[in-house]
Parts: sequence; C-alpha cells; structure tokens
Amino acid sequence: MTKAIVITIDQLGARFLSLYGNTWNPTPAFDRLAARGLTTEFCLSSSTRLETGMGSLFSGKHPLATSHPTNLLAMLEQQGRTSLLIQEGDSLSAISDCQNFTEIQSLPFGSTDQVAESLEQTSIAQFFGLTLEALEQQPDHDLIWIHHAGLGITWDAPMEYREQFFAEEDPDVLEITSPPFGPLVDATDPDEVMQIVHAYAAQVSVLDTCLGLLIDQLEALTAQTGEETLLILTSPRALPLGHHGGVGYAASRPATDQLHVPCLVSRLDLQPSAIAPVRMIELRQTEAVFATLVEWLTENHSPNPIAQRSLLSNLLAPDQITPEPQDQITISIFEDESLGIHTPAWFAIAYPDTSYELYVKPDDRWESNPIANRRKDILEEFKELFPRAAEIASEPVKTGETLQNQLNR
Repeated sequence: MTKAIVITIDQLGARFLSLYGNTWNPTPAFDRLAARGLTTEFCLSSSTRLETGMGSLFSGKHPLATSHPTNLLAMLEQQGRTSLLIQEGDSLSAISDCQNFTEIQSLPFGSTDQVAESLEQTSIAQFFGLTLEALEQQPDHDLIWIHHAGLGITWDAPMEYREQFFAEEDPDVLEITSPPFGPLVDATDPDEVMQIVHAYAAQVSVLDTCLGLLIDQLEALTAQTGEETLLILTSPRALPLGHHGGVGYAASRPATDQLHVPCLVSRLDLQPSAIAPVRMIELRQTEAVFATLVEWLTENHSPNPIAQRSLLSNLLAPDQITPEPQDQITISIFEDESLGIHTPAWFAIAYPDTSYELYVKPDDRWESNPIANRRKDILEEFKELFPRAAEIASEPVKTGETLQNQLNR
C-alpha cells in the first residue's frame, strides 16, 4: 500500500536555498533531500494568495482554470483510505478542501515579540517538535499533510543565526521579530534590502535544521511501517523581500521572486543510494503536486497542461523525453490581479491598467532588466496570450517559435 507525506512551508522562496544556487546561506537538510530524489528547477506558484494557492494544491485546479476540481481526499475516502492535516494554528481552516481531511490537528501558532535565545525556543522548532509528537501518535494515515505557516510571520531566529551572514562592512543586524511589511524606506538603498534578506535567511537556517530532524524521524517511522512512502516538499508562494519595491505582496511589484518555490520529491522507503538525484529543468507549477499525489495514491492520470502534470515519472524514470519548449508555459495571478506568463525564454506581466512588462529568461532570473521597449515583437505575442489565460490554465497550449527561445536578442 502506498503512502504520501506532504510538507508545505508558506512563503518559502527557492532563491534562499543552496540547492537552488544560493552561495551564502547553506541549507544542508534541503540539499540532503534533493540528493535522494527529484528537484524541480523551475516550479512556479499559480497564485500569490494563500487561499487560492493552497486550494490548487489540494484540488489540482489552477485558480484561473474553468475545469472542475478533483477532490483527492474524497477519492481516498471512497477507497477506504485516511488522511491527516497538521497545520500551524488555523492557517488552512478557511480553505474548503481542508474540511475533507479525515483528521485535522491544529498546533499552537508560535508568535513572539522577542528574539529566541536558542534554536529550541524558536517558533519553528516548537512547531516541528509538536509535529513529531503528532506523527508518533498517528503514523497510520495514508496521506499526511504538514503545513508550516510562520515563515512569513514570525522572525525569531537567535542572534547567532542572524550574525552568520554579517560582515564587517555590512549594515547592522536587524533584531526584528516579524517581517517589515510595506514599501522600502529608501528603494535605492541596498543595505535596507540586505538587512531584511538576512533576517529572513536566518529563519530559513533555523527551518533547515528543524527539517533535518523531521526527515530523520519520518525515515524512522517509514522503516517501522515498511510502506512505500512518497515525500513531497514545496511552498504555495514565495515572500517578496524588497527586491521590487517593498516587503510583502501588497508592497512589491509583480515578479518571479513571489512565484519561484522549491519542489522536492523523494521516496522515504528506499535507501538514498537506491535513487539517483534528478534535476528537472522544464517549467512546472504547484498543481503538479496534486497530480503526483493522485498518481501515487490512486494510479489515475490527469490530462492537464504539462506544467501541471505528475512528477512521478520524472522521479522513477528520469531518462524519459523532456517536453518540447513550445509545450512549456505557465500562468500566474498576483495579489493586484496582474497576470504573469512564463515560457522557457521569457516572462511577461500584464497589469490591471493594461500596461505590460517583459523580461528575458533565464538570464534575468529576478527581473532586473525590463526590455518591453526593445522587444515589442515578443511583447505583441504575449499580448495575444493573456486573453487566453483560462485556456492556458486548463488545457495544453503550444507557443510560437519566438516564445520558445531567445532568438535575435
């Protein structure tokens, strides 16, 4: 009998993990997980709103799609299988799909106005400690979903975690305990962004340590049950941290720093040496997590766009044919209702006021060089795609040749 464990960490951005190229914030636990399974290089959120982003993870329905959602939890119930949601506070209680879990455990939310004196005192460590206790008491569910909500809320990492990024010429280390949501005081001052980024990175370091302990326990529990167990780790969205005008979704311009999230898939029941690490470079969206769970737990397949299809075959048979660039396209919706379309070569944004922006990918990974005025031909092709948002989100769509690569840049 197959079993699945999903860990979602709200507002965790891929750019802060060493396995995604971060050279100054080592995250060995994430690296270890990547070394024993599949890493998606470009997994993009479909929405920066928690309710819609998590809703699509539970249902497989893109927020812009017109198709009817599939209820995985209902499918499991029909098969006599059970599910458990472990959430921080009531962070997911407002999402209707969550009510279909067989059991829900809401752990105390760790909020504080003081910097922790040790790792054990941090809100992250307390949540993961309670999670371990819950798992030891309830190890038999077929689907276990663990949701940590505090990464974008409580920044209580001890000073030693904050000071590890500090160099003599750097600005002072911030001792804030929550994100400074809002516009930057001085958008031209890189030191302001650096202070915020380092405070967030300290939380990620704490998270990495706690994740390593959680994975150790999950491996031990899997060894006891002997079940084929799939582990998926991802995030419904990433937190903007000042690179585009401000901190938080309301104060930041639309960009992929809000969309690019980690997505890791592994088999806990197999020895790490039994699975070669796989790096998948094609574009995917977070709905692929749902499709992967459906295939793993029910053996059903979904005819969704490639960006939303199951990752299971990539994990188990990494030598399969990579989708052609013209088949790779994602679409996302931002807090201000802007739309973003990503292809392997370009990223375009349509704002509610009918203005547009264009960036080259992957060269301009974090949108620092807008080129809409220089590549009006490319922008015109995107303008024809944006009205097809529901179609792109619902069924396979092919793009033209000029949107597949960076011809004549």
